[in-house]
Amino acid sequence: MQLPVLKQMEGYQLSVMFIGLVFDILLILFVIVAILLIYSLLLISVETKQFDIGVMRTLGLDSYGFFGLVLLQASLFVIPALLLGFLLSLPLMAVLNQFLYTSSAGYEASVFPQTGATL
Repeated sequence: MQLPVLKQMEGYQLSVMFIGLVFDILLILFVIVAILLIYSLLLISVETKQFDIGVMRTLGLDSYGFFGLVLLQASLFVIPALLLGFLLSLPLMAVLNQFLYTSSAGYEASVFPQTGATL
């Protein structure tokens, strides 16, 4: 025996799955675009600093030092973007929670994500 609420929700099952699929595809596209953007920024940075890198290699920079330099530069691109994106998402989540979840529904959603979602 099913509850009446579950019977009503069965009609929305396919639409919820479709929206989830669209969200997953958009998430994958955004990740790919972010990776390409970071790659192009690093490539442009390496190309523009070719002379500086040549001077550093002349002064004794080995391949491990060069790899560390590129890795440090990549982390300087990524870490501030992650922190800024996370901090800017909190007010957006607060606004969305006001529109999506009302107190009349009996559910109070938290603005702060759980630890698993953050990781």
